[in-house]
Amino acid sequence: MIEIKGLQKTFRHPSGELRVLKGIDLVIKTGEMVALMGASGVGKSTLLHIMGTLDRPTEGQVLHDGIDVFGLSEKALTEFRNRKVGFVFQFHHLLPEFNAVENVMMPGLLAGKESRDELKARARVILGELGLKGRLHHRPGELSGGEQQRVAVARALFSGPSVVLADEPTGNLDTGTGRELFELLYRLNSEKGTTFVIATHDKDLSARCKRTISMMDGKITPE
Repeated sequence: MIEIKGLQKTFRHPSGELRVLKGIDLVIKTGEMVALMGASGVGKSTLLHIMGTLDRPTEGQVLHDGIDVFGLSEKALTEFRNRKVGFVFQFHHLLPEFNAVENVMMPGLLAGKESRDELKARARVILGELGLKGRLHHRPGELSGGEQQRVAVARALFSGPSVVLADEPTGNLDTGTGRELFELLYRLNSEKGTTFVIATHDKDLSARCKRTISMMDGKITPE
């Protein structure tokens, strides 16, 4: 479970301060599939980044299973992030010089706790489960946009995270491919119990989620 208390984020620039999050209180339960809705600039991405410990709040707490993650040391926080949180972004951020298997196993290589053969075998299994068995050795430039996002999802799932945070994961795909990707996320949630928090503009897709949270002007709007 993720519990967010009094979360605020202010960015400071030479021209002044920009308050992006203005007091967020939120609970995400284990196994939920939550859509985060709101116009561009309301703070969805900032909230996801702080929830996933990619950024720090100005004020407030983020608790994962009761642990105040920003009270951890930098080393412990990095280890927590690598083990417990998966990320999928609108632009997949795959490494162009590596093939699908190599991109997926990258979190394991960085952790350095398993052999390359073990990591490669696990990456192959995950990619196969996501319908990419025949594309294992293709580099990103040889894959379609939907296939690239599936590789990004496989990479996010590689370490068995407690939660996957997806920031507009279908935003760079055509409508049909975007819906196929969303169906994949929906299946992973239903069959494997993976917790998802998905920022999206698509009302049709958000309606398929188990809960929708709306944001406006840096705050959660009442349900």
